[in-house]
Amino acid sequence: MAGQRKALIIANDTYEQQALRDLLAPAADAEALGQVLGDPQIGDFAVQVVRNEPAHVIEAQIEDVFADSRPDDVLLLHFSGHGLKSESGELFFAASNTRSNRLGSTAVAADFVRRCMRDSRSRCIVLLLDCCYGGAFAQGARVRAAGDVNVLDSFPQGRPGGGRGRAVITASSAMEFAFEGDQLGDDQHRRPSVFTTALVEGLATGEADRDEDGWVSLDELYDYVFDKVREQNPHQTPSRQFELEGELYLARSRRQRIQAVPIPPELQNALAEPNMYTRLGAVSELRSRLASASLPAAAGAYAALAELAGTDISYVADAASAAVAEARVQPAPAELHFGRIEQGSQPPLKSVQLLGPPIARACVPRPSHDWIRVTQMPSGRLGISIDTTGLGPLRGSLDLKGPTGEAVIAVDIDLVARAPKAPPVPRQDKPMSPRPDAPTVPAGSPGGAPAARNRAPQRPASQQAELRHREQVPAGRTTPAPPHRAARPPARPAIRNGAAFAGLSVALLAGITGLISHHFQYPAPGSDAFIFFEQAFYVVPVVAVFAALALRNHRPVILALLQGLWWPSAAWLICDLAVAAQYRYLTSSSANAGNYLAAVTDVLGVVASLLLLASRRPGASRSQLRRLGVLPVTLVCFVTLSQVTGLVLYQSPAAFIQAAHPFLTQGVPAVAVGLAISWYAVSLQARAQGGALLLGWITTTSIWLFSTVLYVDKQQNGTLTTAPRVSATLEFILLAIALILTIIYMRGPSGPDPGQRMHG
Repeated sequence: MAGQRKALIIANDTYEQQALRDLLAPAADAEALGQVLGDPQIGDFAVQVVRNEPAHVIEAQIEDVFADSRPDDVLLLHFSGHGLKSESGELFFAASNTRSNRLGSTAVAADFVRRCMRDSRSRCIVLLLDCCYGGAFAQGARVRAAGDVNVLDSFPQGRPGGGRGRAVITASSAMEFAFEGDQLGDDQHRRPSVFTTALVEGLATGEADRDEDGWVSLDELYDYVFDKVREQNPHQTPSRQFELEGELYLARSRRQRIQAVPIPPELQNALAEPNMYTRLGAVSELRSRLASASLPAAAGAYAALAELAGTDISYVADAASAAVAEARVQPAPAELHFGRIEQGSQPPLKSVQLLGPPIARACVPRPSHDWIRVTQMPSGRLGISIDTTGLGPLRGSLDLKGPTGEAVIAVDIDLVARAPKAPPVPRQDKPMSPRPDAPTVPAGSPGGAPAARNRAPQRPASQQAELRHREQVPAGRTTPAPPHRAARPPARPAIRNGAAFAGLSVALLAGITGLISHHFQYPAPGSDAFIFFEQAFYVVPVVAVFAALALRNHRPVILALLQGLWWPSAAWLICDLAVAAQYRYLTSSSANAGNYLAAVTDVLGVVASLLLLASRRPGASRSQLRRLGVLPVTLVCFVTLSQVTGLVLYQSPAAFIQAAHPFLTQGVPAVAVGLAISWYAVSLQARAQGGALLLGWITTTSIWLFSTVLYVDKQQNGTLTTAPRVSATLEFILLAIALILTIIYMRGPSGPDPGQRMHG
């Protein structure tokens, strides 16, 4: 608009006459409404606040605003305080010096406001009245104007001339009179105003923008406020009177519905090309459009990429999925913990930064409860503050919904009762030498000087400076922060594709080599149970490799599982070296060829595990060692104890035949590997991947234990002694407990899974 947007907010909560009870809401109402109306991203009004001034000052301010206006100006007048009605039925707005028996000279007449509105040249005038109303009275007098007080009667229909328009919205069209002796009762204002709170929330959050066109009209604002007020207090009914030509838009809204613009025809043709690399080039172009400041163009690119991610081949779909993941709603931080705050204290404020391209930041915050307040900060961050009038622990959330998805920010605070104020500390004056000739007068005696004057405790200079600073900074805004860092570049995939696919290739080769070695070691097929478990050593990792290639949505977890399946080969490799040193595979027999291939398999297994470990980017598995709880520590203990039990099993003198003694070298490394793997797994932020790593290790270790016990039992013709049987059974039990604890651990709360950003 060419004209100016001016807002005058009048708030009166302190009155000289005791008959007018002080209010709690107007001060907070004026501050909150002034912030949202003055926000350049919302109301963009030039706001002036008049608080606790006498009637003549308020009248002068009202007249100045209306008299100095131009035809294209938008004027808004908001009044919060007591509304009084004289014995003749005329409505007045109470000022700080108002006397209930002298309303004409000490209060602001509604007729005066009506005349100012009528004489103003502005064609767009909005009047918001958040008042309580009472009848004029004298002590013990009866109210002559009995019944309801209808505010709109004081602003009768009829345009104020010249094609001008006005709108009046009131907190309530009728309110019962309430008296308490000579006191004007108004319990409604003993707490923050429901009406102004609804106004502020509707404008600040954009919830009042019912049609999501990016603008909040007066009709939409009234409908929103009406629903909110009736929800909070069914006995209060906001009313309106509109005399406007066309729509008057009071504020901007972040809820603007984004109409996606279709991608250009040449891009559509490129996406339909049979050549995979042509489609990959189109994905790169769509990624650039997705980062555009033009939200409609970005929305069109997002829709095309989302469709491509679900329909194209894996190589192209993964690239599209990675681009889509970069545009998801990413709040930082994801949780807001306000801690312990005294009830009624200054509302605490925390900020949330929305990461990603502009379309990812174009989301609408929706608080789960009224005590969560959201404002848009000049830096683009979201300011989250808490209404501290409640008591006790409060748990809620802030839902962020945008064109590219949703995110939830957990919010909690513990409001505790305010500690009672300490009594004033008397000032200790310097002792003076008593005069020998002066009579002593006891302190507190008539005519005697008090021993010491009571004085309020003085705050240190640092606290006084802090208090003065808080008074200068409006609520809902933070102190100037250091220069804001540049926007974070698009998040990289958390998996190194080269290392991941190299690890998968080596893991597949290790499984195939292991199956071949097993064929040479046992050339004659048999039905022995241990042969089944020997083959399972290598079949399970091969199946996991193909699962990782086929299930790309679960690939990070499967990679962790595969890594756990192959880590025990580190202990087996040491055993292979010990066996080779003792028996020196120098013959060309089939069994020795199988032993050599088994050693090669273990080497490949270790290499595959290292490549899969290196596939995670630095920072993708942030350590949680300082936050380990009872469950992770217990899990590590059971895993380690199971391997210690296995070591005892091998050390049993009658457990194995003499030829198996080189296999004893596997025991100590197995304990070290089990401890290292379990400790690393529980330190991963993504519990799903840490649990999968442990599941892989437990699976391979269990298969190995079954195979070893069955093999040795066969070698001894089923005469395995009691000691190794008990040791093996105990290890099985410990592994089963570790398996159960791992499943419970995976179902617990986890940080964001960075592996979901993998592509390719």
